[in-house]
Amino acid sequence: MRSHAPAYLRATQAVSIGLDVDASRRPDVLLHHAGLPSDSSLLRPADVVLAVEIVSPGTRRVDRFAKPGEYAAAGIPFYWRIEQDPVHLYAYRLGDRIGPGGERQYELVDDGSEVIELSEPFAIKLPIAEIRP
Repeated sequence: MRSHAPAYLRATQAVSIGLDVDASRRPDVLLHHAGLPSDSSLLRPADVVLAVEIVSPGTRRVDRFAKPGEYAAAGIPFYWRIEQDPVHLYAYRLGDRIGPGGERQYELVDDGSEVIELSEPFAIKLPIAEIRP
């Protein structure tokens, strides 16, 4: 992600997102606005552009269902889910569809196991083979 993101965005790991007063999540990778302190261990949802989760056997349910709902409710514009064996990327954008609780939901923009090509949150043509979960 670091080699593909434009200069106004930064990719990072081991940083949490404060979803509300009592809850936070730590995506496997996140993309945030550049210019934030580099020692931040907790970001506001407004600072985050993209949350990326790599699904493993122990996190399937949380990564597929709980986290997307929480990230969408917090207003994080983009969510990518990476499945393993074989590697497959699902790219979502926060849409206008409203969920049962009145919150916006993600809509699938693209998915692929060979190449994914997106225009948001930045223009990228990413060979899936470059992803190393």
